[in-house]
Amino acid sequence: MRSLLSIVSILVMLPSIALAVTTKVGTAKIDITPSHPTLLAGYGGRPGEHVSVDMKLWARALVIGNDTPVLLIAVDNCGVPAKLTKVIQRALSDSLGLSPEQVVISSTHTHNAPSLEGYAPVVWGSRVTPEQQIRSSRYTQWFIEKVIAVAKQAFEHRKEATLHWGQGRVHFGGNRRVLSNGQWTGFGLNPGGPVDHSMPVMVARSNEGTPIAIWSNYACHCTSEGSRNHISGDWAGNANLEIERRFPSAVALTTVGCGADVGPQPSGSFEIAKQHGTTLANEVARLIDSPLTKLKGEPQPSNRQFNLPLAKPQNRAVFVEHSKGTGFHADQARFVLEYEKEHGAIQTDVPYTVTCWKFDQDLAIVFMAGEVVVDYAVRLKTHLDWERLWINGWSNDVPSYIPSRRILNEGGYEPGFSQVYYGLPAPYDPAIEDLIFNEVIGLVGAEFNNPDPDRPAPDFLRQPSAMGQFLKNIESWYAKLNPKLKKGLKPIAYLSKNSHSGFSQLKSVNPARDHWFHYSGLQDQRPFIRQTDKQQTIKWKTSAVSGNSKEIRFVFAGGLGWITQPKTEGFKVLINGQPKLNIDVTLDTTSWESDDTQVKLDYLVTWNSDIDSAGLFYLTVPTALLDNNGQLEIEVRSLGSESLRWFSIDELPQVTKVERAIAEQIRNQ
Repeated sequence: MRSLLSIVSILVMLPSIALAVTTKVGTAKIDITPSHPTLLAGYGGRPGEHVSVDMKLWARALVIGNDTPVLLIAVDNCGVPAKLTKVIQRALSDSLGLSPEQVVISSTHTHNAPSLEGYAPVVWGSRVTPEQQIRSSRYTQWFIEKVIAVAKQAFEHRKEATLHWGQGRVHFGGNRRVLSNGQWTGFGLNPGGPVDHSMPVMVARSNEGTPIAIWSNYACHCTSEGSRNHISGDWAGNANLEIERRFPSAVALTTVGCGADVGPQPSGSFEIAKQHGTTLANEVARLIDSPLTKLKGEPQPSNRQFNLPLAKPQNRAVFVEHSKGTGFHADQARFVLEYEKEHGAIQTDVPYTVTCWKFDQDLAIVFMAGEVVVDYAVRLKTHLDWERLWINGWSNDVPSYIPSRRILNEGGYEPGFSQVYYGLPAPYDPAIEDLIFNEVIGLVGAEFNNPDPDRPAPDFLRQPSAMGQFLKNIESWYAKLNPKLKKGLKPIAYLSKNSHSGFSQLKSVNPARDHWFHYSGLQDQRPFIRQTDKQQTIKWKTSAVSGNSKEIRFVFAGGLGWITQPKTEGFKVLINGQPKLNIDVTLDTTSWESDDTQVKLDYLVTWNSDIDSAGLFYLTVPTALLDNNGQLEIEVRSLGSESLRWFSIDELPQVTKVERAIAEQIRNQ
């Protein structure tokens, strides 16, 4: 009887359960690609207006909810300043009855989109011609009209849907702040720096179960393409296109998290931007095919507005003097003095807005203005329950970079010179970190606090080791190889059966070092030589081994690069001081052999670009060449001059772990 009553109770509840997880969802997208030449945002060194279009730009809208709907507009743009956001929000208030906390405009922060009026005003500053200013103004007004139109279209297309969400992982972003003695030295890859590799996804499904909206997020600068003066949506735009190709019934929206100090690895071409976009789309597809959390209840929007204090600026006389000159600092000084003229004093703080959309107690989505550094994600996702938290940056305003206390102490671009681009008179006061943190905590609410303070921090807040990264991606790496190369790798699979570590100690004193992409596709600092002259050499010792066979095999990791540089005689490989064979830059798996055929070097490429490669070198030599300690001294020497072609060695004694995993992958095919 009790079982029957339980079943009846469940059947009675089913309609209310279905009602609780169903809401109205509308989507739309509209082309915002400029039809005339215009200045692009993101880089201060561009020479003028864009010269080509690599891919179209889009504004994409997603509306969720019945009684108090929320509207996300994700735009392929570097940044939408608060003044434009308010114009759009007022228009949508008049036409759709939406309040500011119900409307969020998030930028993908692609550096290959038009510069909107008011965004980072000193980037172009006095370099703008009157004709360029007219075209920028024309695009800005047209952009506003298109964004308002796409919002209205999304409302017109609303239908019943269910919402589902989950979190995946993407790893192509790396902390870009290179440090020396705790101080910023430039951009590159900081393997030990913080990251946020979580990738939250929300899927709206129609009553038939078909995806109609797919919203994803990742904390990484949208700069995969580099500073080419071309229109492009970069990795975020490519991710949207690939997601929509796989799910043609859906509109895809990609936003960016706290990734202001995180850059795509690698970067520098449109093809790389497509690769990163595909990487994100792959993870989105995997999540959609897995169980996701069903969201209950209507979205509950709220926001907070407050001011971020600046540090004490330089004396006014300094700005007056700078304003007489030319360049970025002169433009900044004129901007600072214009603000003083309008407001009666030099600027002392910056208006700031945080918005939150809560879905019952299942999910809190936070939108933060500005270029927010990853430290905020680390701190918030440690204090709050990261399993129910989603954080976006570049939302509703981009007043500047938003540095943490740590980054302010380290100095460098994000807390320092970038303030010049944004026309601000000084860096931020370190108090802004606690101020922002406390406002977000108050907005989200105690119900989203971390339920277990002793719970370990999530794995996605640190960069995986190069080896861990490669082992994770080894299956996809192998799948990308063409059939001919796969067939050629079969013999290499068996090299691992008796190979030994080919690196134990670097013998060269103070070799040149730089950040290069190694076997995993990540960057690290590696010793290297170039073919700039015939005196350059690099030496190292192998591990100590013993064996009774006639030959022995070592494996070490390294790379060869800059194939577009002038070709020379290459590099000479010496064993215990004796020249054995010559090698040169290649982008493919290759083998070299000594004239007497006793020494062989097989190069297995595990990463390459259009100019560089990296991977594993298998060195097979007669056992008689081992010294009394059972080691070899390997030396690579430049044979050329006046060429920047390079060879690098990875200081990786445990390379056999990677090599055996590769061999296992090949043997299993």
